[in-house]
Amino acid sequence: MDISSLIVDVKHNHVDAVRNTLGCWPGVQVHVATPEGKLIVTVETGTERETINTFERIGAVEGVMSVAMVYHQYEPESETENTNVTDAT
Repeated sequence: MDISSLIVDVKHNHVDAVRNTLGCWPGVQVHVATPEGKLIVTVETGTERETINTFERIGAVEGVMSVAMVYHQYEPESETENTNVTDAT
């Protein structure tokens, strides 16, 4: 699983539209949107390729001026599966 956080810079008159658009995408969550056009967004995907595609899609949304990654973490599926297994012994 890929987990990233972004700062998305949006034209101030497009904040609500961009927030609503991104909020409908699977794996994308807008946590904060300021009236001046700064959005704090997290993206959770299954692969690095999906993460890159999502970043590109965000950058192509009307009103978006820039997308900057602030944090990225990759967790292999085997590690996330192991954390959900309970030892039965």
